[in-house]
Amino acid sequence: MRIQAVVMAVLLLGLSACQSVGGGYYDNPVAVGTELELLRALRVPPGLARVYLQGGETTDYAGLDQYRPFCYFLMRNPAPTAREIAPAVFRVRAVELREQDVRLPVPLRLAHRAGLGVGSDGPGVIAFETHMLLDGAPPQGPERLVCSGAFAPPLEAAPIRLDEMREVLGERVRVRVPGSTGS
Repeated sequence: MRIQAVVMAVLLLGLSACQSVGGGYYDNPVAVGTELELLRALRVPPGLARVYLQGGETTDYAGLDQYRPFCYFLMRNPAPTAREIAPAVFRVRAVELREQDVRLPVPLRLAHRAGLGVGSDGPGVIAFETHMLLDGAPPQGPERLVCSGAFAPPLEAAPIRLDEMREVLGERVRVRVPGSTGS
């Protein structure tokens, strides 16, 4: 009986050491109430519902380096003509962290493991995406801002951090997080 109590105490102590007091690995870089001030208009190409940003510049999907952090403003629907997101202040209404993965189909994964000459980068790569639902957008404005950490093997993937997010958005978007210093 005494050994069980000692084992339980050690187990509980070990589990409590794993708890974090804020600032944890999977925390989102922004909170509800964060303000995103778009300082320069962004052009959404015709037929698309998003405009990508990386390194402070806009890019299309083909020009995106998914092995570096990136963000995109997501519209409600694609439009047949180009649209402009006008400068405005958006307030983050909700924040959610999601995992995106790119994996080989099961038959190819099994063939790779069996050494049958099927090429692969391993089981796949993942990225953590921070989805921010926006308030303050005009009816034709963006519904959300999505910021992604770099795609990487599962053990190396990490969510985007606030400083990375600011670097990705560059001089186009000012991020004001409640309770943080700086813009």
